[in-house]
Amino acid sequence: LTIVNFNVGDLINTTAADVHPPLYYLILKFGMYLSGLFGISSHNLYVVRLVSIIPYPIIMAISYLKIRKDYGWLTAGLFTFALGIMSEFFLYFLIARMYSWAILFILIAFIYTKEIFTTGKIKYWAIVTVASVLCAYTHYFAAISAVCLYLIIIYYVIAKNRSQIKHLFISIVAAVLLYLPWGFTLLNQLTAIHKGFWVPRVRFDTLIQSVGYYAHCGDSIFAIIAIIILIAIAYMYKKQLKEKYTLDNFYILTGFGVYIGTIALALIVSLTFKSILLARYLMPAAAVLWLAISILISKIEDKKTMICSFALICLLLIAGTAHMVNTNMTVYNEGLTKENVFNQITQDENASLVLARLNGVIYFLDYSDRVDTYCVRYTYVFGHKMDELHETFNFTDTSENDISALVKNNTDRHFYLVNIMTWGDLNLDSEINKTTLLSDQGIEISKLTVNETRM
Repeated sequence: LTIVNFNVGDLINTTAADVHPPLYYLILKFGMYLSGLFGISSHNLYVVRLVSIIPYPIIMAISYLKIRKDYGWLTAGLFTFALGIMSEFFLYFLIARMYSWAILFILIAFIYTKEIFTTGKIKYWAIVTVASVLCAYTHYFAAISAVCLYLIIIYYVIAKNRSQIKHLFISIVAAVLLYLPWGFTLLNQLTAIHKGFWVPRVRFDTLIQSVGYYAHCGDSIFAIIAIIILIAIAYMYKKQLKEKYTLDNFYILTGFGVYIGTIALALIVSLTFKSILLARYLMPAAAVLWLAISILISKIEDKKTMICSFALICLLLIAGTAHMVNTNMTVYNEGLTKENVFNQITQDENASLVLARLNGVIYFLDYSDRVDTYCVRYTYVFGHKMDELHETFNFTDTSENDISALVKNNTDRHFYLVNIMTWGDLNLDSEINKTTLLSDQGIEISKLTVNETRM
């Protein structure tokens, strides 16, 4: 919400400083602009969530119009249902992050890759090219998945259909040219990542959770079960795969290849450059895998094998539904707690918000038009000079050392401190009491009061 208040140029600079590509934030800014035309406040979180939800009905429409037509109701229904309840799909279709749009773009690229295999028409090459570039402008792991998809397309063209080499060359050149404007920024970001990045080192359980992420998140046992089920289905399909080569079989393997290839490339980068492998980053690739699984189930010709495979998938779907409901309730309850805290602050006419760390400034500066706000002064905030922020937001500069005096000299005000705990606690005077109202994901919000017994 803070970032979308910036003009387009500053928005792009901010996302670059936070090691993100800019497209999602531009989409969100446009969505907020449209909501403003209808008189809806830019602070309306439902509008922000709506922007994240939009890709899912688009995917549903694609499933009905394209996937159902090509593969039947079973594939379309299973795929759409899986994207609603498996792993963390449901959660990330509802929160203000870029994953849902990355899922949409990589799915479009994958779906029309089949048309490249079957027809080779230039319009399908154009769709795959543009969708892949949009992946790279939305999330870097979606870009890795798009690279894996392209590697398989290159193999197919060279090994199976060399008449498409011209189209392949044009597609690669076009993709490079379309991404070139962001290429130099990406190089700078890679330098920043190499100096320091927050993703923890890859361990064996990280790899297990990553491979099983398509079906479950955060639990190695369930991840192992998901991996075993995936291997079992692939093994049962192996006989049919050996007996005859078809484009459908190759296309199914392409979906598996995008998922496994994304993990493999991320693992190579993590071991040789800097750790980047985090399970949730695999969400776009996991969506591709689910489409491949859904097609595979519908293509199994042996009735017994089909029933066994579908039963195993149903086990995953049942477990996924239970996990999704539980996660939804947990997130909902946590959200109510946060909302109550922020309502307490914004509805208090005597409230003052103190943002003590860089992350706190960029996360909560949007509240400055609803509550009196103080920010600890820094030279730069995510690529912006602190002075430039005054052009967009109404806040007062302070320093960490002055926070205690600010509270003591304004006893008629109610001060609420936002601190990023990973940066360490603040050095407050002993006369200042700090009452924690909320502590979540490293962010602590506290009420500061004067300890009158020490005064």
